[in-house]
This record gives sequence, C-alpha cells and structure tokens, in this order.
Amino acid sequence: MNLMKSILITGISTGIGHYLAHQLCPYFKVFGTVRTDIDKSRLEAEGANFEIIIMDISDPDSIASAFVELGLILQGKKLYGLINNSGIAIPGPLPYLSMSKFEYQLNVNVIGQLRVIQKAFPFLLNSASEGSRIINISSVSGMIGAPFLGAYVASKFALEGMSDSLRRECALLGIKVIIIEPGPIKTLIWQKNLGIADSFKHTPFYKYMEKADELIKATEENALPLSAIKKPILNALQSNRPRNRYVVHKKPLFVRLAAYFLPSKYLDYMVLNNLKSGKHKIRPV
Repeated sequence: MNLMKSILITGISTGIGHYLAHQLCPYFKVFGTVRTDIDKSRLEAEGANFEIIIMDISDPDSIASAFVELGLILQGKKLYGLINNSGIAIPGPLPYLSMSKFEYQLNVNVIGQLRVIQKAFPFLLNSASEGSRIINISSVSGMIGAPFLGAYVASKFALEGMSDSLRRECALLGIKVIIIEPGPIKTLIWQKNLGIADSFKHTPFYKYMEKADELIKATEENALPLSAIKKPILNALQSNRPRNRYVVHKKPLFVRLAAYFLPSKYLDYMVLNNLKSGKHKIRPV
C-alpha cells in the first residue's frame, strides 16, 4: 500500500520544475503540470515516474480542468503540498514595454499563482491536520529590483507580498506557506530572451541593453546548479517548522543585507555605475 503523501508541482516541462518532479519522487507521490500535449508526451517518453496533467497557468479554464482531472485521480485522497513553480520572465525597459506583455507577466506570475492556490485549497485543507503546505517559487528579484527586469520584478514583489498575507491567513487553519527565493540557477529562463535588446533599438536605453546577451551568458556560467534547490525544498516540505523564506544564492547573507539594510541610494549608485561604466556586473536574478 502506497502511503506516500501527494504533492502538485506546476510547470515541470523544463528547469526547476522538471528537476524537482524527478528529485521528489522518492519522497512523495508527485503530480506535475505542463502546458502542452507535446511536453506531456516528451516527459512520458523519458519514463517519468510521476503523473502529468495539462495546465496553462494563464488560462482560468485550463486551470479548472486540470483540478477536475486531479480530483478524479486522487479519488478523495489528500493533497499534502503545492509547489507553485510555473513562471516566465519578460525583460525590457518599463517606459517602452508593451502593456500587453506587462499584463501577461503579471497574469502568469501572480494572478495565475492565486488561481492555482484557490483551486488547490480544498484539497490542501483536507490535509491541514498533517501540516499541508503551499510553496511559492519567488526570486531574489522579489527582494531587489534590477533595471530592465521591471515587469518580472513587479510580479515577484507581488508574489512575495501575496505570500506573506496568505501565510498569515493559512496559519489559522494549519496550512504552512513558504517562499523560495532563488538567485541565478542554471535553467533556460533567461536564454529564452537572447537577442532581446534588438526589440528596443529605437529607445534611449539600447546602448545599455546591447550587451544583454553577454550578460545572460555570464549569468548562466556563474549560476548555481539545479541541485542547490533540492535541500531547501525538502526542508520546506518535511520540516515541522519550516522557515518562512529560503534564499538560494551563492551569497545569501549579502542578498539579505542589500535588500533590507543597505540604503537604496547606495544600491542605485552601484547599479548605475556598473551600467554606465559598461562593466555589466549586475546579474539577472
């Protein structure tokens, strides 16, 4: 008889979600979501040892259908954990970023997350006595705003604030809410934006963005391996008293100091000095 607790991970086709779906199978009964039948077929061909459900986090109907399917699979069994991993990053200077792209960024990274939480909540409530939990994958960008990542930063700051409120609400019912804040991790999320500067050639920001490809590649070279996220996720899922936040970064103390203690004018100076000097030390996070 399989007594493993069940968890749902959104966005498992690539990156962090894909890694976690495989790594958490020995500990939990894993359900994972992907956007397309192509992604599902590819994962099945890999010999995935987890259940795969189609769900587009930007589409309310798709989310609703996915949870109907999950309910049929669970057949009354409990859902112990939700890992909200799905997300996208849309870069660009805010004065020239199209509103449709900005709205889509928030739809996926904030509104979509809450839609999933609301649909998962009845399942999680059934496991509240066991300390069921919601884990939201945020980012260091939810603590420090970087130039040309304003839409992504806005979404992660919103997710952080929403998670804080949610944690205090859910604590009344016995459900734990945890935030994971990764810095650069070796995934394809930024590679998808290679060549982004060309979209802003007509803007006064182009001269600062034209080395974006170089910056993205440098970020990937210096990023943490995916394995860095396994320990904090397992702790968030298994600990009786998990932290509210886990910073996954090469220099977590520096990140916290920069976010909460360094004067913002000093951070502004550091960022602007790097951009104007062409040193390009600021990394996407």
